[in-house]
Amino acid sequence: MLISTTPLSFTEFSDFVIASVDWFIPSLHELSDLNGWILKMYLNGSMFYSKSESEITGLVVTYYNTSKNFVYIPYICVHLDYQGHGIASQLIDYVVSQLASHVYGIYLEVRKGNKGAVRLYKKLGFCEFEDRGVKYLMKKEIQK
Repeated sequence: MLISTTPLSFTEFSDFVIASVDWFIPSLHELSDLNGWILKMYLNGSMFYSKSESEITGLVVTYYNTSKNFVYIPYICVHLDYQGHGIASQLIDYVVSQLASHVYGIYLEVRKGNKGAVRLYKKLGFCEFEDRGVKYLMKKEIQK
C-alpha cells in the first residue's frame, strides 16, 4: 500500500469525509457544523492517506502543536470496503515515522464503545491518557 501526503483537492477530501459520516457512531452528522469542521481540517491539518487506484482507502488528519511539540489526530478513517486489512495500522505507523523526530507525543480521541479501535490503538502503543466520559483521550509517547 502506498501512503501519500500529496495534497488532496478540497473536493476529494470533503467527498471522502462526507461519505464516512455514517461509519462513525454516533454519526458525524451530529456535529453542529460538519462543513465547518471539514473545512477547518482541510485548511489547518496535514493529510496522510492511502489509495487503491483512484479511490481513497484510508485517511488520517493531524494537527501539529509547535509550541508543545505534539500531534493531535482529529480524524482517522478507513473506507468500509478496506477495513480489516491493516490500513489504519499502516497509516498510524507512517504518521509516527514521519513525525517522531519532531514531537514528544501523539494524541487522539476514541469512543469507549469502539472496542476494535481502542484495541488497535493500544496495540500501536497508545494508552488511555484521560477519561472524557464516553471517550478516551489516548496518547502515544515518542521516545527520543
